[in-house]
Amino acid sequence: MKKDKVYISGKISGLERREYLLRFFRAEQILREFCYTTMNPCRFLFCRWPWLFRLLGYKVCLLIDLWILAKCDNIYLIEPDWRESRGVRIERKWAKEMGVQRLPKGIQSLVDRRMKGEASKPANVLIVEPNTRRLCLRRS
Repeated sequence: MKKDKVYISGKISGLERREYLLRFFRAEQILREFCYTTMNPCRFLFCRWPWLFRLLGYKVCLLIDLWILAKCDNIYLIEPDWRESRGVRIERKWAKEMGVQRLPKGIQSLVDRRMKGEASKPANVLIVEPNTRRLCLRRS
């Protein structure tokens, strides 16, 4: 059974390295609990090694991100400040053009609440993905 791949998109520029790493890895952890395969840009080489980002430049790194995003099924936009990021807005627009869907609203809101710390970890979660009719049971 094929798992949906979710690209995690969020603001990086203007944030401390520690802050954006915490956000991205937290989102990755939560999405994996909901049985998604994640594509976390903070795991890519140019994000792990800032000197490589400086060497390649913003545009080249963004093109690599867009190439990887096009291979995903869904995109998750880290709230609340994704609208402030030019790169995230470009990724969102590219996702629309390439047919990459946002997470279903129910899942999106659950992940958002977990990111804010408002919802505790579910004991058992049964997810029915509408477009694939896939059932996923996650036990903690």
